[in-house]
Amino acid sequence: VAAAYQKTAGTGSARITTATQVGVGQQSMPITASGVIGFADRSADLTENLPAGQGTGETRFVDGVLYERMPGALVSRISGGKPWISLNVGAMSGQGNGSISQLMTDSPADPTTVLAYLRGAGDQVTTLGPDTVDGTPTTHYTVSIDLDKAVAGQGSQAQNAVHVLEQQLGSHTLPAQVWLDGQGRLRKLTIDAAMHGAAPATTTPSNGAVTFQFTATLSDFGVPVHVVIPPASQTTDVTNLLNGNH
Repeated sequence: VAAAYQKTAGTGSARITTATQVGVGQQSMPITASGVIGFADRSADLTENLPAGQGTGETRFVDGVLYERMPGALVSRISGGKPWISLNVGAMSGQGNGSISQLMTDSPADPTTVLAYLRGAGDQVTTLGPDTVDGTPTTHYTVSIDLDKAVAGQGSQAQNAVHVLEQQLGSHTLPAQVWLDGQGRLRKLTIDAAMHGAAPATTTPSNGAVTFQFTATLSDFGVPVHVVIPPASQTTDVTNLLNGNH
């Protein structure tokens, strides 16, 4: 399973669909996305369906910068009327609730984040048997991901985010399920976890517990990926704002 990281990245690119569901108390926020990702240059272009009737958005990731096209209802509040916001992921401090925002946002946008979890696959792997993913024969496994191992050798921002995540999980490991095809490439990954201390301060009835479900499905390896940077005149940089610098 750990070898799937290199085998998948070695294909160069893929189509990806993701489904993220974050629950706080009785509330649930589902987000789905689909698009293409490039492994070699860490690029992506995804279209998202947002919860609560907020419409659709678009995420582009290129040169270490995350670009997000906001639905009209959110534009005026966040970006002063410009359709795009940008976030320099490498400049983020990884503090606060950075880990949950990373899981919700960076994971589908930055393909190395999705695949990096496989680097932490340890000896606790159980083979559940043959299965199919979108018609492709696969082998289904459950695995315990060692988060420290997954980010070993990564940058300080990634390590800080994982340390916060470990505090919220109360564990250094994360349970996951993976489906690998006959060539050892990742076809599907699911993560299902409960975090504490990650919820906004206003949501107190559930003791701050947040449930998190994330699924990523890969297909069409080697697909062309051409990500266009949005015009600067249409983009508001929110890196300093999210870092707590005003």
